[in-house]
Amino acid sequence: MGFVPNSMRIMARQPAILGNFTMLVGTILGEPKNGFALLSGIRLLVKNAIWTFRHLRSKDRLPAGLKNLVGHVASNASGCRYCQAHTIEASHKQGVAIEKLEAVWEFETSTLFDESEKAALRFALAGGSSPNAVSSQHFTNLRLYFNDEQIVELAAIIALFGFLNRWNDTLATSLEPEPAEFAKDHLVSSGWVIGKHSR
Repeated sequence: MGFVPNSMRIMARQPAILGNFTMLVGTILGEPKNGFALLSGIRLLVKNAIWTFRHLRSKDRLPAGLKNLVGHVASNASGCRYCQAHTIEASHKQGVAIEKLEAVWEFETSTLFDESEKAALRFALAGGSSPNAVSSQHFTNLRLYFNDEQIVELAAIIALFGFLNRWNDTLATSLEPEPAEFAKDHLVSSGWVIGKHSR
């Protein structure tokens, strides 16, 4: 990200929560960073890192840009402006075109999204809603494009952002300048406002 998120600074008041959370994020969203060794037991870190590195190269892993778009749609369904800003900026850093990011809420009709992406984003929207709106039809559609391991990964992303959405909205985490500016530039037209996450 290029900065330490304020959400993690708050978690650091309970180091065990932060240490375990960072390993979970590393496993679900991608490669864990070396600094995690400072945040948790070295033995647990090495064990988790070995498992993660073995599976990161798997052909079954989802593209990083899609993962953050899924997190973005789930976060919007939940209403977390903090996570919306983070996920949209992260998707761009991972190579998703600005036009696609700005059209994410038109994914059903946009030609910028293929059918597999549409299925994943429908799942994210339903999974991020409260009450949860996932149905058997979502899984039927997902299985046209994703294997079981990838569907588990999609569900893990939605669940991870469910935690982050509740965390950041409950604590009114201040949004850092970089994602705040990116969101202002690219999300305002779809109704995004910083709200309680202003400094």
